Amino acid sequence: MPHKKPFLLLTSDSGFGHRSAANSIAKALMIRHANEAVVSVVNPIFDRPTFPLLQKAELNYDRNVMNFPGWYRLAYELSDTRSASTLVESTLTLALYGNIQRLIRDMQPCAIASTNQMFNAPVGAILHFMKHKLPYYTVVTDLADVHSLWFNSKPDRFYVASEWVKSKAIASGISPDKIFISGIPVDPEFGLNDLSREEMRLKLGLNPNLTTLLIVGSRRVSGIPDYLGALEMVSQPFQVVVIAGGDNELYEKLMHRNWSFPIHVKNFVTNVPEWMSCADILVTKAGGLILSEGLAAGLPIILVDYLPGQEEGNVRFILDNQAGAMVENPWRFYCLVDSWLKDNQLQLNAIAMNSRRLGHTDSAFVIAEALWQAAELDVPRRISNSKYVVVS
Repeated sequence: MPHKKPFLLLTSDSGFGHRSAANSIAKALMIRHANEAVVSVVNPIFDRPTFPLLQKAELNYDRNVMNFPGWYRLAYELSDTRSASTLVESTLTLALYGNIQRLIRDMQPCAIASTNQMFNAPVGAILHFMKHKLPYYTVVTDLADVHSLWFNSKPDRFYVASEWVKSKAIASGISPDKIFISGIPVDPEFGLNDLSREEMRLKLGLNPNLTTLLIVGSRRVSGIPDYLGALEMVSQPFQVVVIAGGDNELYEKLMHRNWSFPIHVKNFVTNVPEWMSCADILVTKAGGLILSEGLAAGLPIILVDYLPGQEEGNVRFILDNQAGAMVENPWRFYCLVDSWLKDNQLQLNAIAMNSRRLGHTDSAFVIAEALWQAAELDVPRRISNSKYVVVS
């Protein structure tokens, strides 16, 4: 029996989006090539001891951006040029070179993809040192304004979400023939579900006939109880699903309050495509991954929060394409939802069509197949027994 082809996906855990994107690509590879591929999803910052400052920045990411948004915005804006990014890349290469080099030597991958901008320069330097033409792709995980650090010249391909990101890549010196618009990779299940919205509601224990608002939170989304309270003024019938995203305090607060409308509260779920498929409206923050999931499901999106920097571009992307709206307070939230649910939901349906037009349900498959084709051109190599293999 021939050896399976090994693939290395590098990711980070500063928020959910980077790892979710990597996991989606891994899942797509295994759906298409389960008997021929083995996939490792690794965060090299924690793989082996590295610079403590880098590890602390990763561990404290949520807290820092919540407590010091002004500083985060300033640091983002000051470093968002190719010249500034080059200085940052030198530090990252020094910090991560040993870890990533050992990963490549241990795993002997036939192709590498990264879903975080920090790894472009270190991987490029390592492959240059090893004099190896190993295929290396970068997957950009925001919809519009992305940091210049993404556009180091070393990767062979860049998979991006939109023409907006492609333009930024070209302005940063990346050749257009290296840039592919794929959408941000979402769970392949988004394109495989064959149940109607009503059937999915029944499966998940919801009323199949009620308009459904899906509210997705996290430790970086503030004010959700207040927004829910505003919904008690809405005149049309509806139900709400809240996914707290691991925010235990939010989960407990919502579970111990009586509401005037049907509500289902989950702390953390692993079947996001199903919950998206049962909904009519998505309410969330402006993260690239969650918005891509909402667009893949064809949902009108209400944005209630965003991170300074790259998520401001995500807000503009949704608004400019008329796929949703941004609200600044609970009163505006109430007014918007109430208007969307009136007049046979004509306005809501029009926005849903715009959202569906922007969605990429097959994004993970597109990138997975590109990696597979690159591996087919590579010389077969032996797979070592490695503790890093997580999908097979």
